[in-house]
Amino acid sequence: MQALDAEIRQLRQKARQLEDQLDVNFSYLQEHSGSMFVRSLLPRRIEGEALTGIKLLDTFMQNERLQKILIRLADRLAERLGDGLNWLAGRVFRK
Repeated sequence: MQALDAEIRQLRQKARQLEDQLDVNFSYLQEHSGSMFVRSLLPRRIEGEALTGIKLLDTFMQNERLQKILIRLADRLAERLGDGLNWLAGRVFRK
């Protein structure tokens, strides 16, 4: 019985460590998902390659200031979305 109790304690401790790591990973994802999303939409142009095929739009999309603004906007939206999902998860899983 003592060996089983010790193993149960170890498994509970490991479960807590995994939950903590999951929280850290989720926080990282929440903080960086907006910029990752925008960067996936606005990739760096490869030499001679067009993003959309429309020269004016391609030039506009390559503007670094515009990309930085879009990244900040996406980060804020992702943060709000993450807060909303945390609130919803708290409401659903508390029951």
